[in-house]
Amino acid sequence: MISPGTMLGILSGLLVVIADPPTADHGFTVVDASATRASDPPTWNGEVADIIERRCVTCHASGGVGPFELVDAAGVRNRGRFLLEVIDGGRMPPWLPAGSAWMDHRTVTPVERAKLAAWLEGGGPVGDGPPRTLVPPGPPSFRSDVVLDMPDAYVIPEESDPAWHAGEIDVHGVTFSLGNATPLRVRAIRHRPASPQAMRVAAFAFDDTGAGRYLDERDSRVGFLMGGDPGIKPMGADGVILAGSGDFRLPPGFHVPVPVESDLVTQFQYRPTGMPERLQERIEMELVPAAEASRPIRWLPLAVGRIDLAAGATQRVSSDPIELEHPLELLGISPRAIELCRSLRVVVEFPDGRFRTLVDIPDWDHHQRETMRFRDPVVLPAGSRLQATFELDNTPENPRNPDDPPRRVNRGRRTGLLSATLHVAARSVEGDRYLRAVGPASIRDLRRGEQRRRLGPGVPIP
Repeated sequence: MISPGTMLGILSGLLVVIADPPTADHGFTVVDASATRASDPPTWNGEVADIIERRCVTCHASGGVGPFELVDAAGVRNRGRFLLEVIDGGRMPPWLPAGSAWMDHRTVTPVERAKLAAWLEGGGPVGDGPPRTLVPPGPPSFRSDVVLDMPDAYVIPEESDPAWHAGEIDVHGVTFSLGNATPLRVRAIRHRPASPQAMRVAAFAFDDTGAGRYLDERDSRVGFLMGGDPGIKPMGADGVILAGSGDFRLPPGFHVPVPVESDLVTQFQYRPTGMPERLQERIEMELVPAAEASRPIRWLPLAVGRIDLAAGATQRVSSDPIELEHPLELLGISPRAIELCRSLRVVVEFPDGRFRTLVDIPDWDHHQRETMRFRDPVVLPAGSRLQATFELDNTPENPRNPDDPPRRVNRGRRTGLLSATLHVAARSVEGDRYLRAVGPASIRDLRRGEQRRRLGPGVPIP
């Protein structure tokens, strides 16, 4: 049986405010045909089906990641109260960052929510003609230049593996051998899950060191049951996909560079459904055509390696700031944090003293992490200072605290227990050479303990 918490973690979303009818200059209400129609509830065929089609059907249809279907008036009507509750609670659609500077922004408009509520309050009328049955839109155009299949399946257990730390989402790693004799330029990645309703997140890291193969070989099962990073490269350094959210895709003119003889190390995060599920994933990659000019995207980590938080305590921790030696363009951010994280922010201080919040997630949920891509690349001049700050909450009031009552949490991770990986491109050959070195150097410093945990932000938060 799927728990209410699991059901809340999977949905797809919806809708607030009906304006008062217009008044004339004399102060009385104007009554005309349009005002009369506005007082009638919306209909399924008229407006509501379009809202559900935009916001819900991609996940909530047969074969989708949602636990139930929302393809007809009866299905939406029967779950109406539940839909409004999860929408009003900010749970649906799954989208974490504040602001509107993002590609594929999934928040819902107040007008849409109001129309859904008015339709439900009005009894859910169908409207003229036979009721519409919704069909999810087909996937966007994607050229599958490389296709990787797991040769064998791993069986996702009915319940969480008891060996995992309390409250940890279940994780399974898989290393796909590319065997590429030449470097690759990857523009987009698509994940095709074998069990969509169990799958939550897929994080990617291309590896030419053999670290991914080592992780696979040390586990006798298919793949490896651990949240392993390939060497010093953090999982998600080359993209993170949230189930049901679409592909990981870079804008034209950019690519993820893949060295010769690399592996694709993938970390799959899933939620048990109460029955055995099959994890036998397919990964597809779209490459930049050979004749097309393109710039490489590199990874830059803002990470905290270890935390020690007493039961009942709260704390703000920050990564050490990184000051850029070359100008860069920031295309996206992939955050990673544990359940105790309440919120996180990434701030840049420009050389002229101005500040900008690059990402603000006021209500973090590690079940919904993904790469968030800016609609327009953010230009970061040389001398810009970057820092990530995380608010931790180990109190009983934190609804995502896995321990009840709370317990001391003393945990670490070599590539960052709390992190925000920046996906950045240099604007010169020298800048790219700098980028290739600074990311790994930051992780090496973290592993040697040279980065200091701060109790307050080194880059002031305006």
